[in-house]
Amino acid sequence: MNGWARRAGLWGMIAAVALGACGPSAVVPTPPPPDPLPDASGTADGALPPALSGTAPKAPVALEEYFKIRRVPPISRSGQPLLSFSHDEKVVAYASDEAGRIDVWVQPVGGGSPVQVTKVEGFVHSFMFSPKADLLVFEADRGGDELPRLFATDSKGKPAQELVPELPAGRRTQLVGFSAAGDKLVYLSNGREERAMDLVELDLKSKKSTILWQASGKLAAARVSPDKKRLAIIETHSDANSDVWLWERGAKAPELLTKHEGVVFFDPAAFSHDGQTLYVTSDEGSEFTRLVAIDLKTKKREVVLSDKWDVDAAKVSSTGKYFVTEVNANGVPKLTMTSKGKPVPLLPVPGEGSSWRVLEFSATDRFVGLTEVSDTSPATSYVADLEKRTLRRLVDPMPASLAQRDMVAGEPVEIPSFDGRKVPAFLYRPAGQGPFPALIDVHGGPTAQSKVGFVAFRQYLVSKGYAVLVPNVRGSTGYGKTYTRLDNLDLGGGPLKDVVACKRWLVERAKVDPNKVVVFGGSYGGYMALAAEAFTPDEFAANVDFFGVSDLRSLVESFPPHWQAFASYIYEKFGDPKNPAHAKYQYDRSPLNFTQNMKRPLLVVQGDKDARVKKDQSDRIVNALKDKKVPVHYLVLENEGHGFTKTENNLKALKLTDVFLDRYLFGDATTGALP
Repeated sequence: MNGWARRAGLWGMIAAVALGACGPSAVVPTPPPPDPLPDASGTADGALPPALSGTAPKAPVALEEYFKIRRVPPISRSGQPLLSFSHDEKVVAYASDEAGRIDVWVQPVGGGSPVQVTKVEGFVHSFMFSPKADLLVFEADRGGDELPRLFATDSKGKPAQELVPELPAGRRTQLVGFSAAGDKLVYLSNGREERAMDLVELDLKSKKSTILWQASGKLAAARVSPDKKRLAIIETHSDANSDVWLWERGAKAPELLTKHEGVVFFDPAAFSHDGQTLYVTSDEGSEFTRLVAIDLKTKKREVVLSDKWDVDAAKVSSTGKYFVTEVNANGVPKLTMTSKGKPVPLLPVPGEGSSWRVLEFSATDRFVGLTEVSDTSPATSYVADLEKRTLRRLVDPMPASLAQRDMVAGEPVEIPSFDGRKVPAFLYRPAGQGPFPALIDVHGGPTAQSKVGFVAFRQYLVSKGYAVLVPNVRGSTGYGKTYTRLDNLDLGGGPLKDVVACKRWLVERAKVDPNKVVVFGGSYGGYMALAAEAFTPDEFAANVDFFGVSDLRSLVESFPPHWQAFASYIYEKFGDPKNPAHAKYQYDRSPLNFTQNMKRPLLVVQGDKDARVKKDQSDRIVNALKDKKVPVHYLVLENEGHGFTKTENNLKALKLTDVFLDRYLFGDATTGALP
């Protein structure tokens, strides 16, 4: 609520939403296969590749060393900045896995020893310091169950105290911010009604919570003004059509700000410092989102920033001195900071080809927290002193074993697909002449985007001789609203054809061995790996699924109740099980219903506490393939959710992936055991 505005990916915020009505019982429908393309698989008759017996390539630096790279995440899974300055600007809090999992750490702004102030059991969702005292409020869940609660500690890490212990089991909170006086805390909660996230105010002295605004239907809280007197509300009509409402304290009902005709996307980005202007991103009259200012007195709308790419975000600094915007230029953040309309140059980014992203300002705007965005350098947080024009890195993420090693930047490419459209992608090329094995790494979402950013496992594979392709298949954000809508009610169809086209392009243009290409992904990317296994069983050598969806109907039916306001958004992509035509689509595009087609080796990794893609989604596909004697290997990680919080579990999952690839691409069974 205090961070950047962004169009959340369904597998990100609504992520693996839970995403059904079975098809006819007597006849199993066959989903439409990808259109025929020139054969490049080397197995045109559909036969399995010959049995392999060989030696897998060795990486110059072991995978374990890549997991000594410190994780310093800049943004939480709920889109909140993971950095906060104390009220007196003496210390800064940030997120890091220095103790083996992501926790909150504090260190002096000017430098000094870090102190771990939390010991969470799941995901850290957000945190912030009080504007008046040494009080740090954070929200965290348990075991990745995505039911975060609010806790209080301080900069020295005193034992955490739960702030709303009366909240019923199975309910959640979401931190919004402090009052200016620091005596009250505003948060969202579904404590009153499981399906609605109300706006609530907690008196920190009396410990009493008061509901300020009750959410209902399609209305959901989105942004709160700095004085906490105004609330921007989003109303979701579909994946591409939304409205913004304004509610003011004391008002009986909110007021519509974005009356429009047709299908138009509006998303609240930020209030001005005085609360008199609301900035929203919108694609009204444009293929890409622009930044629009709404005068809350006159209700007049004015476009204040337009680009050939999406304007992703806007942020107003603590005193209102600085205004920051971010344009998403083909997955690279293009940042602009102004003061009174004049550009303010940021300090140079240390890494070559890197970019800045602004996280948070200090109380007086003297300091700003930044994160470096780069393919070749791990994400880490910095503190910039805007008065002295100095820059200090909070954590050096790179271990000595990798510090002198050159990392590979992704090459932006466009790949022609089956219908002539071009699929934007990033290609990470290995050294050598090939032919290379290749991994196609599909992002989650599906309404999301693979952007420029450092990924340790990707760099490890390239060092081992793999080509890694990271496509933004149709349905991805960042390439115009028409492209984003192309996968509506077409999961496992057009997007999978894009992946097949990517494989053919790799063979023809990137010296890739047609018999050594694997589809890999998590969440929606995991669904794509399963779809490749089910619907294009002769294309890929093997597939790797991290917590992917196997059954669309049961996914939709297991939505967390508090996603109710976004149901129409999700149905546009995944179908409404109450609609017979949609139910048939859900059946036809669920890999679980087509296990009779599957024959390639499959690796499945799943967290047992996953609240978005339940463990049952993986259990059923694994059991079905075991019954068919298809090579399937299954790793379940205890007390992990949709994504893994513990560094050791991330290493365990990707080490197993490495062994799996050695076994099934090279026939090398000497590098490790498979479950």
